[in-house]
Amino acid sequence: MRPEEILLHAPREGRSVYQFTCPACLAPVEKQADRKIIALLVSAGVDLATPKTLLDEVGESLLPEPLDPMDVSPGGRAFTLDDLLDFHLLLLDDRHIEDFLEHRS
Repeated sequence: MRPEEILLHAPREGRSVYQFTCPACLAPVEKQADRKIIALLVSAGVDLATPKTLLDEVGESLLPEPLDPMDVSPGGRAFTLDDLLDFHLLLLDDRHIEDFLEHRS
């Protein structure tokens, strides 16, 4: 498969995907692309799609979906390494877990 046969859509926010036509069955294929896949495809010569090429070549199937509320960062301070270590220590404390479970019922 040649790089020009792959369409890569990687917006700054939202879902990144790449699309191509399966050489065996000729069906359109769309796969999610993480940062490593994007870097690999770009290094192989695949161009990033623009909104115009998305509409001209494949219709709206590659346009990003609206953000799910869980994709938006909550307010408040960032979770730190110290927070993670504190949480880890709490998980090691059986008494703390028992107290937590008793208050949740």
